[in-house]
Amino acid sequence: MDGRPRLGAFYLYQATANCLFFQPIFFVFYGQVVGLSVPLVLWLQSYNLALRSLLELPLGALADRWSRRGCLVASVLLVASGALILIAAPSLATAVLAETAFGTAHALRSGADSALLYDALATAGMLERYPEAEGRARAVGSLGAGTAAVVGSLMTGGTQLHLPYVAAAIASCLAAVAAARLPERRHASGSPARARLVREALGVAARQGAVGWTIALAVLAVVSSHVYYFLQQPYLASIGVPVTAFGFVFAGTKLVTAATASVTHRLDARLGPRAAAGVMTLIPAAGLAGMAAVTHPLGALLIASRGLLDGLWEPLLNVYMNRLAPTRVRATLLSLQNLIARLALSAALALLGLAVGGIGIRGTLAIAAACTLVAGAVLAACARRAAPACRSEAV
Repeated sequence: MDGRPRLGAFYLYQATANCLFFQPIFFVFYGQVVGLSVPLVLWLQSYNLALRSLLELPLGALADRWSRRGCLVASVLLVASGALILIAAPSLATAVLAETAFGTAHALRSGADSALLYDALATAGMLERYPEAEGRARAVGSLGAGTAAVVGSLMTGGTQLHLPYVAAAIASCLAAVAAARLPERRHASGSPARARLVREALGVAARQGAVGWTIALAVLAVVSSHVYYFLQQPYLASIGVPVTAFGFVFAGTKLVTAATASVTHRLDARLGPRAAAGVMTLIPAAGLAGMAAVTHPLGALLIASRGLLDGLWEPLLNVYMNRLAPTRVRATLLSLQNLIARLALSAALALLGLAVGGIGIRGTLAIAAACTLVAGAVLAACARRAAPACRSEAV
């Protein structure tokens, strides 16, 4: 990746891999086509995330030892397979198979894309461009996801709910072609076994307080962001927003994410990790609390606050961890961060399913906002010693 053409290939991959046309309507698909209740859909997503979490670390080590590019290609092909399986014979059984494919796909991609970008820029002597490139990659991905959301919701016409899954399968195949063009870091013939890479990554996490603090920040950001994501569609339905407009709400959020991510490298330089963590706490606490209080269709505008959060955490957590991680275990350590965050999210989703069944959508949103504030306060109390180290570069 020795210039703009190679960065362009990476951005193209991010754009196409994020064209999941079914994202704004998957809750509706599972409810109307498969016949699942809201709590059951949440528990199905909890299964997805638990599986993804279990696979994060071994597949991150596989990317470090075997091929980061290969893992990215396999990831998007699994997404295509899962979408086609689901629309071929929609049922609870095929929903489990599809979510298994989606969870495995995310685990394959997790850490591998950022590690590939970081090391390729470092090899080309362009490491100073990494924070900006990471932010732009997340922005391009968000724009792709937002565009796909609008198209996906419109192509349903309110009833053709299978069409977004077909479109997602096609986009994923295009993403596989883009991923195949990405540069591959040469692996030494004496590359350590995956088990050793995992042990090394765990050792780095145990020794470096900044790594542990960054992982804790990832837990806070990932869980609070996905409370928005998984409750967004039931919330929109509860306030009277039509299904054909779901994609526009999703796209608006992604536009905010893209705009924020594109300038995150400047915000990082001005705020630093501690202040950025505070902002990542206040945004979801205010947004989720607002959604709990507003019952008018205009409450859909509050979902845009998720875009601010995602525009910060998606690039910044990768920047912080890449600065701390040794090259040989970079993807493994990024996957460890994601593993812990996804395990926490899986548990949170199971609790969300119980909460929605017991106290409804708005009560659940209010509790989530309060929990976000408490977790952010604990993180702030631990930040004084750990967070500044996230500014240092790994060797």
